[in-house]
Amino acid sequence: MMHSYVLEPKLTLNVGLYSKPKQYADQEDVIGKTIGASQHEGFREAQLGNAQAWYYHEDKTIVLWECYFDSRFHRHPLPKDANMQSLWKSFEHWLIKQFPNAKTLATPFNGPIAEFIEEYQAFLRKLGYSPIAQAAFGKKI
Repeated sequence: MMHSYVLEPKLTLNVGLYSKPKQYADQEDVIGKTIGASQHEGFREAQLGNAQAWYYHEDKTIVLWECYFDSRFHRHPLPKDANMQSLWKSFEHWLIKQFPNAKTLATPFNGPIAEFIEEYQAFLRKLGYSPIAQAAFGKKI
């Protein structure tokens, strides 16, 4: 199980609140203003998605169960999403380095991120996978 993440800055702002919010004709109510400069207090890990796989030693097969960004980061259909393709390929690369005796990569024919099975399968085909069983796609390493 892996989690993709980015580092986000931890910022602190001090806000002084007005006793009576100002109103402008072209804006929402203003409730206060920033007092002083923001303070940077390091970074935190912000999770972007999940990846999960298993290695079957006797079969020399890696099964990618899931590899995706959370829905808030989906901007394009899967077959056209360069970030999703990059994430998937990076996870494959890492797994192959961890299990150098593996001969096959396999994955379910449908995934948790796809609205439509056809979209997910087009995504898998773009990554070099093809049907290998009734409910599985795969490719040789």
